[in-house]
Amino acid sequence: MQTWAIVAILAGLVALATVLGLVWKARNGRVRQVSGDVVRLPEVPLEGNATLLQFSTEVCAPCVPTRRVLSQIAATTDGVSHVDLDLTHRPDIAARFNVLQTPTTLILDRTGHIRARIGGAPKPADVRAALQEILAA
Repeated sequence: MQTWAIVAILAGLVALATVLGLVWKARNGRVRQVSGDVVRLPEVPLEGNATLLQFSTEVCAPCVPTRRVLSQIAATTDGVSHVDLDLTHRPDIAARFNVLQTPTTLILDRTGHIRARIGGAPKPADVRAALQEILAA
């Protein structure tokens, strides 16, 4: 194979990996508004007007700071609770809610309907903005 062809293939692979990385970074931690299923799990008590349901695993590094952020938001926002659910030994729940990465956070309204979904570590301002919409409704 020609040297220029090898260089072109490698440059193409680097460009593709860069684009995929940028797309992943842009989508990670972003709040997506959804209108979906109702969460009915004994591990998730619906308390107040909204619940921040965090899915974690034992080996998840970003889950610890996410837990701190969500707990702090729940503690400082009236009517909001935070539940951290470990999926390490609960693949049934991961499959039911299509959890492909941890942390994944679902924002539930008072009836348990999923109103927003965040894949990855959430930005506090984005979580607060999503909660404002839910609490105002």
